[in-house]
Amino acid sequence: MSSITATAGSPARWAVLGVCVLGTVLVYIHRLGFAPLVPTFVAELGLTYGAAGTLMASYFWTYIAVQLPMGAITDRIGARRTMLGSLALLGVGVVAFVLSRGYADSLLARALVGLGSAGFWLPSLRLIQEWFPAHERGRATGICSAGGGIGGTAALLLLPVLVEPLGWRWAYAATLLPWLAMVALTAWLVRAGPLATPASPAGALGPAGGLARAARAPGVAGLCVAAFTSYAAFVGLITWLPAFLVRQEGLSPSQAGLVTSLVTAGTMLSWPLAGVLSDRLGRRKPIYLVSQALGAAGCLALAWLVPGAGLGAGLAAAGFIGLALGGMVLPIVMLIDFVPPRLVGIGSGLLNTCWLLGGLVAPGVLGRLIDATGSFPAAFVGCAILATLALGAVALVTEPVAAPRPGRG
Repeated sequence: MSSITATAGSPARWAVLGVCVLGTVLVYIHRLGFAPLVPTFVAELGLTYGAAGTLMASYFWTYIAVQLPMGAITDRIGARRTMLGSLALLGVGVVAFVLSRGYADSLLARALVGLGSAGFWLPSLRLIQEWFPAHERGRATGICSAGGGIGGTAALLLLPVLVEPLGWRWAYAATLLPWLAMVALTAWLVRAGPLATPASPAGALGPAGGLARAARAPGVAGLCVAAFTSYAAFVGLITWLPAFLVRQEGLSPSQAGLVTSLVTAGTMLSWPLAGVLSDRLGRRKPIYLVSQALGAAGCLALAWLVPGAGLGAGLAAAGFIGLALGGMVLPIVMLIDFVPPRLVGIGSGLLNTCWLLGGLVAPGVLGRLIDATGSFPAAFVGCAILATLALGAVALVTEPVAAPRPGRG
């Protein structure tokens, strides 16, 4: 690794984690960056909200479809090569979306962007397992997840600002700048860590056996249900909050982007904080339960208190939700705590598939609810119900015993 030494506890792990953070930034730029463009696409292409929600969700079609294979590939060939291959596909997808001319073109291009984005999170989790001891993994996973807040916030704030003078095509083309940085840093810095196990197709079990073993681990079923419902609530909220603020509350696209960005900006603080607290407590579950309860309350506030109350109320509710959602990242840390190291890739792939299925389903379903009722707040109540279901699923999970923190002395 050039001048960076791959030894346990060395500063090298933070350089590798930095690349993982940038990868998560890039993923969330593309995952959420279409949300502030929804009003533009509805107006230019004459779309229904259900069709716009499908366009938002098309990113998840391919992303989800390859999660299990991506986990197995990561376990077999390692994080670095998986990331570099995904970056190549992502670059092609961005160019295709910029050049698209109609609904079908945009749908296919966004699906290609989703395919190219699929090879960062699972390799990042494997790198965290390879570079960080158990008592640091909550913090490392939270920091890595905070890249999602950075990327989502950047997309929600900057894209509407760039669209006004440049148009949406050049604004979206600007996402190639962090892409280029990710290519260079991945090639330079990413290597297997000192805690790495020998690369194999999910160990001696093979991919199918590894998947079955991971799925049977205690609590995995509950974590998968929680991942689906919590992320459905999150993506549904991010998708329809800008349109609600523009169409119903009369805000400008830039103001709507500012309000929505507070949800993702809050996670830049709350996700790492949740990870640090869970490491210190040696427990993840209580933090998750409190987080989901507060998130559900915030969604209800958006539905019942914000309509007609003005920009300030929207800012307060969105900021509260972002700070409340810190626990959303903890199921993946719980899974890493008890899935065997050689199955981290495929086990995380299973959980991430369930997580992202929520993101696939929520925009279209909630968009059709808005079409049927004429009510954006009805969609936010739906998000609150989903967050409550996630809380209930994890409440039934028996928490794995965390590794004790090393003594100070």
